[in-house]
Amino acid sequence: MLWANMLLHTSAHPQHLLKTWHQALAVDGFLMFSCLGPDTLRELRSAYAQRGWPEPAHEFTDMHDWGDMLMEAGFAEPVMDMERITLTYETPERMLAELRELGRNLHVQRFAGWRGRRWRAQLLELLMTLARPEEGGRLSLSFEIVYGHALKPQPRARLSAHTEIGLDQMRQMLRTPAGISDKL
Repeated sequence: MLWANMLLHTSAHPQHLLKTWHQALAVDGFLMFSCLGPDTLRELRSAYAQRGWPEPAHEFTDMHDWGDMLMEAGFAEPVMDMERITLTYETPERMLAELRELGRNLHVQRFAGWRGRRWRAQLLELLMTLARPEEGGRLSLSFEIVYGHALKPQPRARLSAHTEIGLDQMRQMLRTPAGISDKL
């Protein structure tokens, strides 16, 4: 079993990571993961857009696309789900600290250098606009959490007029006699 909690959205090459996980699992191995989805930080994205600032984070992948990527990586029977969670914060500083703890910004136009005190003051002022009276004046952010799981299936021999089966694949097929009839 491979369990990856809140990791995929931090990878610059998630398809490669899924393939690596597929290779690491044994046949009938089980992958479970969670990651951030596209509705994450929608309040912050909107506030940044109103100021004309670049995106605060890269775009997160939709759960349907994760399912497709699982299939491309060789997994079978992917099951995807999602939920939306709203987190509230007492101060902009606490919000920023938690956002840093949740991962990194992979946006291609992310500001590469250090920003000054004036920009930080503007950011803190901007974050204060996320305060909601119905939340007791706390700052509010939405997160979409995507959950998924899939299995690593038995290898399948592709049949054609000329089929080649590697020695390792043949050994695997011979270990599970029931699996042979499924492949032919």
